[in-house]
Amino acid sequence: MYSLGYKKFAYIVILLAAIVLTSCRHKPNMQELGVTLDTLKVKQTAALVPDSAGSPSCSVDLSILTFTNPNHSSLNDSVLRSGILSPEYLSLSTKKTSAKEAVDSFIKRYIADYREYYRGIYADESDSQVVTIGYTLRTAIEEGKDSVLVYKAEITNRQGDISTNYTRYLNIDINNKRILGLDDIFVHGYEKGLSEAITSQLLRQTGTKSLEQLQASGMFVNTPPYATGNFILDDNSITFVYVAGEIASKEKGEIRVELKNSAINNLLKR
Repeated sequence: MYSLGYKKFAYIVILLAAIVLTSCRHKPNMQELGVTLDTLKVKQTAALVPDSAGSPSCSVDLSILTFTNPNHSSLNDSVLRSGILSPEYLSLSTKKTSAKEAVDSFIKRYIADYREYYRGIYADESDSQVVTIGYTLRTAIEEGKDSVLVYKAEITNRQGDISTNYTRYLNIDINNKRILGLDDIFVHGYEKGLSEAITSQLLRQTGTKSLEQLQASGMFVNTPPYATGNFILDDNSITFVYVAGEIASKEKGEIRVELKNSAINNLLKR
């Protein structure tokens, strides 16, 4: 009797320990993952008409977090080609360069295209404000799910008095040294179920009762509901970030839809 009771007790202790260990599974931080960072800062202004007093100009102001550990340095090329630099000049070549070389190449092309495109407009209209433009990029990194880092890029495009602001998110799998897409997270054929989950969550957020009412409120008017590739992967949820004007009028601003893992568990890869 004593032996049997002891065995039962030991089994319960082991089971409880397993539950505790599972629920308290250690999440590695950036230091433990070997991630080291530096900030590449570049700021440059170029006149539309060089050596001309009072000429309008374009400005580029970049602050880009880069990976300095040699094991992760290949990620710099992936990040810079991800669309956070716009126009996406770097996609015109497959040649890999250092982050500094890539940024210098981007700025050179940006200034050249500015002068080529806007010089004629300036000559016709003589409106310095309209042809004064700027591009600003600020980046940050947060710890996401497991060994995933969330790379945040805040972007501003300015023309005259008008500024367009939006945020891009990249979910970087540090262990496998790559940026994750939706196909990496969800099972094959996930699109329909995920769109339905996003629609349901938006109905709750907006207090509407149907897709028709949601469209009447100004969302997804010209396109069926879909999952954007701009998302934040967290421990217990995934948040889809639609930039202003993407699924509704720009006046509604950025729209976020957070789905708990428990709500889409059947769609997630294990």
